[in-house]
Parts: sequence; C-alpha cells; structure tokens
Amino acid sequence: MCGILGIINYNKIIDKDTSTMALMQQEILHRGPDDQSIWNDNSVVFGHNRLSIIDLSDQANQPMKSVDESVVICFNGEVYNHEEIKKDLIGKQQFNTNNSDTEVIINAYKEWGLDKTLEKLKGMFAFAIYDIKKQTTYIVRDRLGKKPLYYASIKDKLYFSSEIKALLKSDEIDKSINEEAIYHYLSLLTVNAPNTFYKNIKKLEAGNYLKIEANGNITQKEYWSVTDAINTISSDSYEEAEATFKEKLEKSMVLRNVSDVPISIALSGGIDSSLNLHYSSKISPNINAINLEYETKHEFNESVNARKYSKSLAIEYHQMQIDQEEFETQLIKLMSIQADMPFGDPNSVLLYYISKKAREIGSKIILVGEGGDELGGYPVYTNMQREYDIIKWIPGFLKRFLKYIPLSKPFDFFYKGKIVSRRQVHGFTESEKKTFWKKNDYNTYEILGKLMDEVTVKSKDSFLKKVLNIEYKLRLPELILPRVDYPTMAASVEARSPYMDYQLIEYCAGLPFDLKMKNGPKSIIKSMAKEILPDYIVNGKKVGFGMLLHPFLTLSLPKMFQEEVLNDEAAPIKEYLKESFLKELGSKKEVSPKLGYRIWIIYSLNKWLINHEKLAK
Repeated sequence: MCGILGIINYNKIIDKDTSTMALMQQEILHRGPDDQSIWNDNSVVFGHNRLSIIDLSDQANQPMKSVDESVVICFNGEVYNHEEIKKDLIGKQQFNTNNSDTEVIINAYKEWGLDKTLEKLKGMFAFAIYDIKKQTTYIVRDRLGKKPLYYASIKDKLYFSSEIKALLKSDEIDKSINEEAIYHYLSLLTVNAPNTFYKNIKKLEAGNYLKIEANGNITQKEYWSVTDAINTISSDSYEEAEATFKEKLEKSMVLRNVSDVPISIALSGGIDSSLNLHYSSKISPNINAINLEYETKHEFNESVNARKYSKSLAIEYHQMQIDQEEFETQLIKLMSIQADMPFGDPNSVLLYYISKKAREIGSKIILVGEGGDELGGYPVYTNMQREYDIIKWIPGFLKRFLKYIPLSKPFDFFYKGKIVSRRQVHGFTESEKKTFWKKNDYNTYEILGKLMDEVTVKSKDSFLKKVLNIEYKLRLPELILPRVDYPTMAASVEARSPYMDYQLIEYCAGLPFDLKMKNGPKSIIKSMAKEILPDYIVNGKKVGFGMLLHPFLTLSLPKMFQEEVLNDEAAPIKEYLKESFLKELGSKKEVSPKLGYRIWIIYSLNKWLINHEKLAK
C-alpha cells in the first residue's frame, strides 16, 4: 500500500514538474513512510511513497522499471495472487526481484497487454504504467474502487495522485469548488465519480482506466462492472449457495492473509469481524485482535464478546478505550489530513484510532469487515421491497403529490415518475434541501435513478437488484471504502476486507434476494457462521461502531456547532445554506443521535470548506 503521483507533459518540458512532484510527494507522506522516490524522462514524472508489505527489500522500491527498461510502473495496492501469475511468466519474462507483486504487473503487461493482465489480477490497486516505446501511459483503478485515484487534465498536462491534497500543490490546477458536489453530499455524504468537490479534478471510476497518449489524446475504458453480475439470476439452491459462498469466502480469506508483515484484526464482536479472526488465526501466525470501546460503559458494549472469542482462540487481544476528549483530538487531527472531501461519516475517527494501535504493536495490515452486509442483504431491504410493492401500483399523476403528505417519507424518493432508492440517502432529502439551499438547482435523485436504470433484468426482486447496483457503484467506492482507506493510510496501515473479493461479489450479486435473505438479513452468512462461531457471536445483538458515537453526537457536537458555525459570521457554509435553517438545526435543547448526525453533516462540510481555503492558497 502506497501513494502514487504523476505528471504527464505533452510538451516534453519537465524542468518545473520535477520540483512540483517533490512538493506533491510530501503532502501524502503518510501513505508511504518507508521510501520516497521520483523517476522521470523527458515527458513523464512518476512519484512513489512506499508502505512496504510484500517483498520488503529495496529492490521492490518504486517507481520500478522492467528489466529491459521499456516499461515503468507506479503502483499502489496489493496483488494477492502474484505468485500464481508469476509462475505463468517464468521463462517468458525477466525478473529483478524475488517476490514483488509490482514486477509481476510489469511483466504481465509486457506479455499479455493491459486488458488481459487486469483479468488476471486479484487484489486492490491503483497504478500507472508508462510504455516508453509506445509513449503511452495508462492509469488504472481496481474493479471495486478500493484504492482512490484522482486526476486533473489541463491544456498540456495530466496530473494524477492517490489524494487530491497532493494535486493542490500545483499552481497550474484550478482549485475552484464544485458546488453541485456539495449539494449531493448533503444527501449522499459523498459525490459520485468522476465528480469531486473540485470542478477541475476528477476521480477515476472503479473498474476503469485511462489511456493517455503522447499527443494528449485521452480515452477511457470500463474493463469490469458489477452490473453484469447483478443482471444475472442464479438457479442455485440454498444449500448450494451456502456451500459456494463458504468456498469463495475461504479462498478470499487466504488471499487477504498474503503478507510479509504482521496482521491485526479490527474486532467488533460481530459475525463479519469474528469470521476474519477465525480464518486468519488458522492461516497467519502472530495475529492480533483490536477492539475499541467508549470509556463510559453503555448497554451497547461488545468488547466482552470480542475478548471472550479472542481468548478462546489464544489470540493476543488489545482492548482500547476512547473518551470524549481523546475522540475530539483525533477528530481534529484526521480532518486536517483529509482534503479530498468532507467527513460524511465520523466512524472514520474510530478506525483511525484502531489503525494507530495496529501500527504501534507492529502491524502494517488490518483486516476489516466492510462489504459483508452488501453480500447478504441489509435489514432495511425488507421494508424497502414492501414499500416498493405498494407504491408501484399508485398512478403516476398521484405520486408527485404524495411527498407533501406528512409522515410519507418513502414518497419523497421519486425521479421522473420512478421510485429511487432511499437506502443511500443518509442525509437530507430533495424536498428538505429545496428549503435551505441557496445556490443553483440540482437533483441528487437523478444520480440514483441512472444507476438503477443500468439494471435491466426482470425478476420479482429487480428493485432490490437496482438498489444493490447503487451500493456497489456509488455507496461503497465513494463513501464506505474511502472511510476505510483514509483513516488507515493516515496511520500508515493497509486495510483489507475479505468481503470485498470481486469473485465473491459476482456470485452473491446473482443470487435472488428471497434466497440470500431466506431466514432474514445475511441468512447465508449466518448459516455458515453457525458451524464455525460460538452462539454468543452468531446470535449476539449487532451494534457496530456507530453506537460509540452517540455521546459525541448528542453532547459535544452541538456545542461545537454553536461555536464554529452559528457564532461565526464568516462561516463558509453560510454561502451555501440559509442561516435560518442553520439556526433551527442548532436550536434544540435535547439532541437525539439522529439529529446529532444531521448536525455532523453540516459541521463536517463547514470544516472542510475552512480547510479548503487554507489548502487552495
């Protein structure tokens, strides 16, 4: 896991670009503290900050050239099956390193070309390959968007980086804010790629690559899409699905334990993280488990189960506590590091805290449970399907009036007469935003509607399949995975999720929802878990990190909002939102967790706008 950067100059004058690259590199030093290197020729500059995970030798440092010096690569991520691919390349290509997955990509590209190479790679990655002979550069993002990759194309150059903050060091890139992104953030807590919070900086979509030629011609290709799998219907029985799921998950666990450095498990005490611990304890030596609890005990404390299960496996267990003051200290620190987008989800702070502990005890890798709910189905899906079955029979001319009826929240979610998913609207609805937004008119539901329209399969659960398409093409790559990547990399730790294996996802995406939720949400995962995990884990109350935030959301945050937003006449958020709305939001004497979360959305946005003003200078 690393940080990658690049400047491609079509005029072949790179004198200034090398000095700019050095400045950019320093901005993302946290992504690669083990080595920092720059490579250039007369038209391309690559920068690389390395966090060494596979092949710890200096030979594996980057940017890396092929043995014949015809290809250069700048790579962030891991190729878990690199040894398997290397076996097919031995005798066909030359190797300088013993075990580098980076060199495997170079030689695979030389042997098979980019498209066939991407078919073979299993892992998470963002990388750039410069083919010197063809004078062509490719920048690539992995299938599911686990690793971020941003770029800015100006008149005679293209810049790219793992984080926007590095791009802002160039005085050639326009740093104007994208107000439409702010509008969508208020609902989605993120923005859809290729859009970012900057007008002239783009985010490469998951499963895509750019081809940049020497004359400045840029073409984009989608090489993989989860929609293809969602548009299929599996005929497997429940028993067959459970057996196949178990087989694929076990393979994924083995791959995610490929490492030359120690691994820790972020252990909540729930099913997904406990399965991570179970399998990893059998695959990798010296596994550590880390659990985080709030200093003040609550009924939602899961640390008892986490500690008990770790002890049963003879795993070294680390119990962490966080109090209000420490939480706010870490929050401020993390907000100052991230510049790409506002912190839509304060859970990031908790994972940052765990990642720092992992690094402290010698781990550079932490296994997380993100993606498990998408595989098995969220509890809310049942209600969404029920609502859809009712609403779809209501005549179109009536639907546009229903959103004005009190207590009819589901009826707010329409676009061009079609029902759109409310699952991804974590913030404010369209009708709510219209009452306090001060800028140009936009429509977030249009984004959701277009993603739903990509699913064309006809089945009784086609609505939920459409919802799943948004989960994998918007919510996961642009909200959940950044929530994992930024806090872990800020602590110089690599996060891996066995539930984000693309082959596992392809299989589950084709399963009918009434099968994979036969006995309730995540039915298949729970059936498998019953054979492996103790009853107190399988049937324990699901809590998650979010409950740990309640004291902050209901007590400290309202005071911070009052001081930093309401009492500050120059608060930048007031350029976008009506002050009457802000005052009403902060006027409640009793703040529930739900209201606190809404306050957080606005507070986080204001904080990001302040940081932007500093970084854009």
